[in-house]
Amino acid sequence: MTFFSIPKAALDAQATATHPQKNVWVSANAGSGKTHVLSERVIRLLLNGTPPARILCLTYTRAAAAVMQSRIFRTLSSWNELDDAQLQETLTRFENKPVNAQKLTYARQLFARALETPGGLKIQTIHAFCESLLHQFMLEANIAGHFELPDDVSRKKLQQESCRQLLARRDIQPSLQQLLQVVSEHTFNQLLYEAVEKQHKLSDFLSSLLSEDGEEKLRALFNLAPDETNQSLLEQIQQTARLPLYALKHCEINGSQSFRNMVEKFSQLEKTCDETNILNIISDIYFKTKGEPRNFSNLSRKKSDEIWPFIQQMLEDKQNKLSILLEKYQCAKIATLNMAAFQLCAVYLKIYTNLKKANGFLDFDDLIERTLHLLQRKGASQWVHYKLDRGLDHILLDEAQDTNPEQWQIIQLLAQEFFSGYSQRTNIRTLFAVGDEKQSIYSFQGAAPENFAANGRIIQKKAQQTNQQFEKIQLHYSFRSTVDVLKSVDHVFETPENYKGLSAENTKTVHEAIRVHSPGEVVIWDAISKETSEFPHDWHLSVDHLDTPEVRLAEKIAETIADWLQKGEMLPAKGRLIRASDIMILVRKRDKFVSALSYALKHLNIPVAGADRLELTKHISIRDLMALGRFVLQPQDDLSLACVLKSPLFAFSEEKLYQLSAHRTGSLWQSLCTHASSQISFKDAFERLNHYRTLVDKIPVFEFYSHILNNDKGRQKILSRLGSEANDVLDAFMDYTLAIQKTGLPGLQAFLETLTASEPEIKREFEQNNEEIRIMTVHAAKGLEAAIVFLVDPGSAIWHPQHAPHLLKVPLNNAQGNGQQAFIWRPNEKFDTKLSKQAISHLKERAEEEYRRLLYVGMTRAEDRLFVCGYKGKKTPSHTWLQLVKKALEPHAVAIKGPAEDIAAWRYCITSSSASINQEVPCAESQALPALPAFFSHKVPAEPVLPKPLKPSVASLSIEADTELSSSPKQLFTSPVLGEINTNRAFFIEYGHLIHRLLQYLPDCLPQKRQDYARNYLNIKASHWDESQRERALRHVWKILDHVYLKPLFSEQSRAEVPLMGIVKIRGKEQAISGQIDRLYITKNSIIFADFKTGIPPENETAIAPHHWLQMALYRKLLQAIHPDKDIQALLIYSKEAKIFKLPPEKLEAFLDEIAL
Repeated sequence: MTFFSIPKAALDAQATATHPQKNVWVSANAGSGKTHVLSERVIRLLLNGTPPARILCLTYTRAAAAVMQSRIFRTLSSWNELDDAQLQETLTRFENKPVNAQKLTYARQLFARALETPGGLKIQTIHAFCESLLHQFMLEANIAGHFELPDDVSRKKLQQESCRQLLARRDIQPSLQQLLQVVSEHTFNQLLYEAVEKQHKLSDFLSSLLSEDGEEKLRALFNLAPDETNQSLLEQIQQTARLPLYALKHCEINGSQSFRNMVEKFSQLEKTCDETNILNIISDIYFKTKGEPRNFSNLSRKKSDEIWPFIQQMLEDKQNKLSILLEKYQCAKIATLNMAAFQLCAVYLKIYTNLKKANGFLDFDDLIERTLHLLQRKGASQWVHYKLDRGLDHILLDEAQDTNPEQWQIIQLLAQEFFSGYSQRTNIRTLFAVGDEKQSIYSFQGAAPENFAANGRIIQKKAQQTNQQFEKIQLHYSFRSTVDVLKSVDHVFETPENYKGLSAENTKTVHEAIRVHSPGEVVIWDAISKETSEFPHDWHLSVDHLDTPEVRLAEKIAETIADWLQKGEMLPAKGRLIRASDIMILVRKRDKFVSALSYALKHLNIPVAGADRLELTKHISIRDLMALGRFVLQPQDDLSLACVLKSPLFAFSEEKLYQLSAHRTGSLWQSLCTHASSQISFKDAFERLNHYRTLVDKIPVFEFYSHILNNDKGRQKILSRLGSEANDVLDAFMDYTLAIQKTGLPGLQAFLETLTASEPEIKREFEQNNEEIRIMTVHAAKGLEAAIVFLVDPGSAIWHPQHAPHLLKVPLNNAQGNGQQAFIWRPNEKFDTKLSKQAISHLKERAEEEYRRLLYVGMTRAEDRLFVCGYKGKKTPSHTWLQLVKKALEPHAVAIKGPAEDIAAWRYCITSSSASINQEVPCAESQALPALPAFFSHKVPAEPVLPKPLKPSVASLSIEADTELSSSPKQLFTSPVLGEINTNRAFFIEYGHLIHRLLQYLPDCLPQKRQDYARNYLNIKASHWDESQRERALRHVWKILDHVYLKPLFSEQSRAEVPLMGIVKIRGKEQAISGQIDRLYITKNSIIFADFKTGIPPENETAIAPHHWLQMALYRKLLQAIHPDKDIQALLIYSKEAKIFKLPPEKLEAFLDEIAL
């Protein structure tokens, strides 16, 4: 194990970044302690006296928020365990100055303050913050207060319904026909899908297009003049393409044979009026197959022809003009098609928005857009800012480089009062942001690395204008990686072509290692290419066993890891053996390599967590469950039944399945029925499957699969064969069944169809402490780290035009919108124009920049050792990850033995003690371990079962009908609207409830106001009663409240509706009792408790119902257990006539003996 000291420069930078009275903008390298700095700043703000509720910390993910909150709470709670000297030393380090005893006391209270703050510390994602803000200001935001985020199932259902309603509308049929004449159904659906994804970005643009001059604006995007219509351009093209008659005659006589054929085409051009024929003829005359200009120099038969040069020049001039006109004609057609597409999008989005509103849904983009609108809205925004201004003092932003422009606007609006000089608060208020432009890899969500620096300059200017402190800090020191890893990163990104787009300034990376003496290395394996090999003679081998590059690399990685774990290789920097959890394998995309690697690792018995993303319907366990569902719906489905029998649920071998299948005369199910009596396994399978067939018609889908996985131990069987990865998949599957069930889809058949069509994907969160190898994409690994990282380059194209969206963002010219964004629709490459090519070129350039930032993120996940490897196909693009790393490090690396003879390898290493990396240590078996304690071999005894609580009130639930109240049919009506005669005691239950409430609350009111309060209460709560009923209820209440004997029960020292719970002994047996006493009065020596009854009062004590005696006896017994030294009196009070019974203790004890325990 190696130790290191932290340079003073690093500590000073962190101290400045966490200063509670400064606005700070931190640019931090990977592994430089961003989370640590954020956590310490929050702690210093709390130490400085900021209430926890006035701190807002915005993170990029919920996981990051949980980690930060855990760190803060762990630090604050630990201060309560330190003595004064230790705490003073700790706080001095935080504050950079000595602290007094008062500060020590305050620090020890912070943990409780943070926990007790309503809502807790506000450490959340920006979407979670927007959601809470919209719930708080739902009226100002003009949204339903019950809104919720739709899941994937609901979202897809909304889109399908929106599409159905769109296609049913007559007014859009012309536009729809225009589109479907030139594009497929898939392309049309993709247009609608992208419209939903970009709905808020499209809104202003669509509004502009739907105005009177909207079509003119759209055509102006393509540089088309108002008079340049499709027809006029086609006429110009045809006119321009014609040759004068003298030229045609001359070419017919003196031209070559190929040119004489062209003369015939000129003749056809004169005769045709069809658009397609015109364009085809012109293309044949002036251009080659792929659209290149045709060469006319060799079309003359005579070299001495004096006229030909003039004709050739004429043809070339026409060719140039036609290129321009054809481009304009293409633009005109695309503009017309775009107008139809955007008209459809506008209608579709309106339908979709209305459906979302009707269902109370707001998606993630809606949260941002509605919050932004709320903070910008005139009138309402002032009120929102006023409320926030009183409750927000400090804003902290994590992973700021991944914040998109709309989110930046929200943050700027939240913080504008900080720098206005007119805030309602006089204390110092700050904005803090930390990010790393080099790790901006979420462009698909609108993030751009230059936004971080640009917003930093805006905040700096605002702070300077209001004379506030502002600091820009660079955190170069890395706590995570060894110097070998960091220097390799600097080598890769030291050339302009490699660091282009890495940051806004386009400068090379600079890293300083804290772990300067920790051994590390970077190993490069050459790319594995496809080998030509014959098909294997062994027919048992699957096609996957062919030596494809993906499979070969997966096997080599698995073999390398297995060798480390088996030999017990060391991690010198940590002073221990390598564990499975030390290894992370990063890929660019989830392709066949991921499944091949997972299989290779499992084949060598290496624990692996599986992939970080899984498509539910592609996992074998879910396919088995779907096959089971198809079988119970259709028992004649032999394939589904065979899959089920082979699955872990029944675990039939090939031999057993062959025995059932080979010589059957009917279906496989019939064969199983026939063989059920021959073997126990056949009988068990038949009975269970028959039970499932019966069960599916009786219970919902969720309960059906829950029975299979839980009651029949299906989950246990699946996990025993497929490993822990299946656990997350099964959980996601059950969540999906429940979500579908809530939508109201009927039955298993509808569920299976929906599941097959939707193909849901699950995202798995890996636990750092699980002893498993993690396989994930670089995107998913952001923020994570591992001692050993394999970075796998798939050798695929960095970017392809097929990846481009169909709705392309293009800039408006200055005359149209001052640099605002517009959109054009490009269905496919056949509809390319100069404008779309420029947009795609820009996307390609941005994608290449992000590709290099992904390489930076992937390399900097490694703490000690980094392995860069990959595979390639027949065509390998230039500047892939592996090529960039190899080119940069090969001059500084040494050749080593690769994982195979045909795979070259290099090792980059600069630490002096790195030779110890490959040092072997004794196997774990040779290390003496202490014997296990004796109790490990004995079963843990079961905990005693808690007794079921006995509720006294349950025994007295019967309510007697008051003959006086029910004497009149009119008085038995409980609702003047429904007109239902109350023969089922509903009225009397309500009557008793309201009497209890009046007796509970009126004693706390001033005596002179009790009548008004009581009458108002009944007028509201019992407005459907007859007036005489309300007055009778009030008379009963006054009789009790005014009773002289009951004055103590309604005094200030008494309590109402007192909950009691405890365990008492009844007839020698412990019994839990839980109940609620209507009224309780406790003095120094005695207790009086009472229970109110609203039924018919008994004539005397002996006529009291037995269950009332039991109820009061149980209350008294419980009070005796709590207050054994006090005299306890039990009163049973009937509200009618205020009749009071003082129950003798000896009779109450006698009734306890009658309880059957």
